[in-house]
Amino acid sequence: MVIRYLFLIMATLAFGQAFSQELTEKDIRNMVEKESEQKLVVQCSVLTQEGFSYYAEIIADKLLAFQPNSANYNYRKGFLMLDSHTDFEGAMPYLKLAAKDVKKNFDMYSPKEKSAPTDAYYYLARCYHLNEQIPEAVEYYNKFITASDQGSELIPTAKLKLQQCEVAYREMSNPKDALVENVGKVINSERPEFNPVVSLDGSALYFTSKRAWEDNSTDKCRDKRFNQYPEDIYVSYVHFDGSWIDPFRLDFCDGVRNEAIMAVSADERRIYVFQDTAGNGDIYYSDFTTNRFQEIQFLNDKRINTDNWEPHCYVTTDGQNLYFTSDRPGGFGGRDIYRVVRLPDGSWGEPINLGPSVNTPYDEDAPFVAIDNKTLYYSSNGPLSMGDFDVFVTRRDENNNWSAPINMGYPLNSTGDDIYYTTTVDGLRGFLTSLRKGGEGEKDIYEIKNSTQTLNNVAVLKGQIKTVDNQPIPEDVAITVNCISCKDKNSRTVFPRLRDEVYFSQMEPCEEYELVYTFDGGKREIYREKLKTACDDKYYEIFRDITLDIKSINNGGNTVVADSKDPTKPIIDPIKPIKPIKPIDTVTNIDPITKTDWSNPRYKHYFEYNGNKINPKKGDFKRFVKEIEKQMKEGRKVIAINVYSSASTVPTKTYETNEKLSALRAENIKYDIMTYFQSNTRFNEKIVVTIKGSAVSGPAYQKDAQNRKKYRAYQYVEVITE
Repeated sequence: MVIRYLFLIMATLAFGQAFSQELTEKDIRNMVEKESEQKLVVQCSVLTQEGFSYYAEIIADKLLAFQPNSANYNYRKGFLMLDSHTDFEGAMPYLKLAAKDVKKNFDMYSPKEKSAPTDAYYYLARCYHLNEQIPEAVEYYNKFITASDQGSELIPTAKLKLQQCEVAYREMSNPKDALVENVGKVINSERPEFNPVVSLDGSALYFTSKRAWEDNSTDKCRDKRFNQYPEDIYVSYVHFDGSWIDPFRLDFCDGVRNEAIMAVSADERRIYVFQDTAGNGDIYYSDFTTNRFQEIQFLNDKRINTDNWEPHCYVTTDGQNLYFTSDRPGGFGGRDIYRVVRLPDGSWGEPINLGPSVNTPYDEDAPFVAIDNKTLYYSSNGPLSMGDFDVFVTRRDENNNWSAPINMGYPLNSTGDDIYYTTTVDGLRGFLTSLRKGGEGEKDIYEIKNSTQTLNNVAVLKGQIKTVDNQPIPEDVAITVNCISCKDKNSRTVFPRLRDEVYFSQMEPCEEYELVYTFDGGKREIYREKLKTACDDKYYEIFRDITLDIKSINNGGNTVVADSKDPTKPIIDPIKPIKPIKPIDTVTNIDPITKTDWSNPRYKHYFEYNGNKINPKKGDFKRFVKEIEKQMKEGRKVIAINVYSSASTVPTKTYETNEKLSALRAENIKYDIMTYFQSNTRFNEKIVVTIKGSAVSGPAYQKDAQNRKKYRAYQYVEVITE
């Protein structure tokens, strides 16, 4: 019998890899039903060593049916649950039982083996660590180190984990003032979701998911090792009530290959993508044109993409710096973070390692830089972490030196992986990938709400470029931001987002700027003005909105430049600027606009298919009417409110025609406004609501209603005050 099983083991090891690659889940389940316990032990061992954890776990379940109390079989089950989908809560009971009977000379291939290896102590400690049971984790890491052969490759890792347990205990004893919330089942699923990238205003969330495609076409593409679907990139937008709408997959995603998001430009016209087609993952990108993201392109710069691994990158808001991660030779160990600066000809300069203040002998990854171009967030899995990757923050000074990194602390960080942290423009909201208790799946996306402002000494220009008929703006409309008083006289070109015409730009405090709005490739000037940013060491925002009459432009109308001495002076058609709009949210605004200037608040809501009602008690609508109410209480006599609505060209049977649906949207919002103000007699006859336009707009319907992004931009109601 011994000779027979020795031959079986040798034969399986010799041909196992090729055999395992050809196996299907059906083959494994047939094997489980037909083979003996002894043969299943050998097959489970071979599949485990080759990394086919999903298949091995199916066999482990059958072995446990034979002997539920076997330390050996319980160890296999617990280990495989950790290895295949990091289910530390589910693995813990199995490893607890396994840890009751361990021995050094564990024989993985022997059908007679009843005990578990000493590694059971390590993996049980890992479960306790991930479950934030720090004293128990320390106990079992120490048990593992004492009981194991000193040549075990897990001993250095266990010693590192003990250091991380000390950090975890300290940080958990002094939690930071931050609220951490799972973003919920609309975004997260039972499959892994990771790499969240939030837009600067928090209205969009891009992320990567390993979920199945709706038509089940990716079922055949599941990874045999872990039973995971390929990675794809999704985006979700904020609904009017603050919730996330159902995410949709970006056009360039392929059901066979993996695509993972790295970063999105400030104007959301370029997305950076990680793809690994040859075993040395690289940086790719896709540009948004003609209403869609195009097929991804390789970032063809040999100084950035090398034969090594470049798993992540981030381009700063001004487009002048690219930070990326690489495990290339010459670093400080593991993955390091590098920075390249854009040269005058538009190319990237030589990569510069951020140095030993940031990079360590361990892994540093997922760089993200705030809008001030100085504050760097990244993740590291070294001894200063609470366990696995933690998020750290450091700041760059005028000499390009980085401050000592600070662990962002608990509860933003947990004892599992916390990585891919990105924030909104003000830094008060962030999103990250985390493996922690209570998640929906293996990895989930969480939202972080900070109570204190982390950015200082920076001004942010925000605005929107609209058209009078609510048609999309030309793709080449741009804003040139010239710093007149800066030492280097810097100038940058900013483009608005095509989905909603919003734009952002970082500005320096206490400097004089000129803003020049153009289109037609910069040949035709729309509007210009000068402004001075406040001499303040805090974070603040400046708001600028303008409106264009595209039809008049296309009919040969003249473009007249504004008088720079009076930037609010009306300009004759086809350009119709409006006064800068003060914010109607809670962000601090130090805008060089006198307090006597009334703002003209506006509200816009995008509907899902056939939607026509809003929730008047929540979100932006509530802030809109509250701002009007505030102005009336402060002495404003009359406010005229104009309503515009639109329906897309997607047919509707419910409302007979799209024209009727568009009109219903306008009537409903008018009713909501009037109902709100009629409850207060002080506002009678002071609020005048008029439906100015109700239209059907957007691209011609091509029987592609599933392309929600294509049509959603034309399903809206907008309210503008005068």
